[in-house]
Amino acid sequence: MSGLSLASCDRALGPGKAPDWVHLFPAGEIAGRDGRAFDLSDPGAVVLAFQSEGIDLPVDYEHQNDSAAAKRNGPVPAAGWIKELKAEANGIWGRVEWTATAREMIGKREYRYLSPSFLYHAKTGAIMRLKGAGLVHHPNFHLTALAQQEDAMDGDMSPLARIAAELGLDPEADADAILDAIRALAEGGGEPDPAKYVPIEALRDLLKERNTEAASASEQRARTKVEQACERGYLTGGMKDWALALCLRDEASFDSFLETAVPAYASLRREIVPAGAPGRDAPSASASPLAAAVCSQLGLKPDALA
Repeated sequence: MSGLSLASCDRALGPGKAPDWVHLFPAGEIAGRDGRAFDLSDPGAVVLAFQSEGIDLPVDYEHQNDSAAAKRNGPVPAAGWIKELKAEANGIWGRVEWTATAREMIGKREYRYLSPSFLYHAKTGAIMRLKGAGLVHHPNFHLTALAQQEDAMDGDMSPLARIAAELGLDPEADADAILDAIRALAEGGGEPDPAKYVPIEALRDLLKERNTEAASASEQRARTKVEQACERGYLTGGMKDWALALCLRDEASFDSFLETAVPAYASLRREIVPAGAPGRDAPSASASPLAAAVCSQLGLKPDALA
C-alpha cells in the first residue's frame, strides 16, 4: 500500500467479536489526524525489533500505559497482549491475546477502535518500533508521550525529559512527578548512599592531613635547598632566614635567584690549614744566639742549653 493512509491505520474492530489478528500499520506513508506524516517503508525492521525484545507488548485502554500520571495513580490494566507481529503487503499485523474483559467490551461495542503506540524518527518520520496499542473511542496516532521518546532516539531529548532522567524518573514523567522529586531533594529526604558519599567531617580531616603533609614536605625541600646554597657559597649564614622565607613562599623565584647568582662567598667556607711545626734543626725561639752556636759546635740540640 502506498501514498497517504489514515483509516487503515486506526482500525475499527469487527462487530461483535475481538479479532485475533489486528491491522496495526499500513505500508508506506501514513498521515495522522493531527496532520503529522509518518513512514513505514521497512515493515520487516519493525517486526525484527519486536522479535529481538522477546516480550509481549500491551494493549491497554485509552493509552494509559503511555501516561506517567495514570501509572503513578494506580494499576494500568491490560486489555490484551500482542504476542506476534507479521509484515504483509498491506502493512503490519499483530496477533493479540485478549483478556476476558476486553473481549466482552469489544463484543458489546463498548470499544470499537484500536490505535498503535510507537516510536518514530524525529526528522524522517520513519516508524522504528511498536510500543503497544490502545483501545480508544477516538482513533488517532498516540503522539503525546512518544514525542519524548522519539527525541531520545534522535539524540536530543526534550528539556523536560532530560530533567526527569537526571532525577531518576521515567523520561515520560509529567511535570507533577518532576516537581515532587525536586521538592523531595530540596527537603533533604532520604538517606545518602554510603557507597557514593562520605561524611563531610571525614573529608575535611583527610584534606587537612594531606595539606599538612604537603606543607611539611615543602618546608623540608626548602631547607635542603638553602643549606646546599650556603655550602656552595651562594649564601652567607646571615642570608639563610631570608632565603628560606623566599623558597617557602615562591620556590620558582628562589631557583631563578640561584641560576643567576655566583658563589661569591665560597672562599669563606674553605678550611684554613695551619702552618707546620718547626723543623728539628730550627732553633728554639727561647734559645739565645750564643747558646745556639755552642750547641751547634758540641753537636747538641739547639735548645739543650735553654
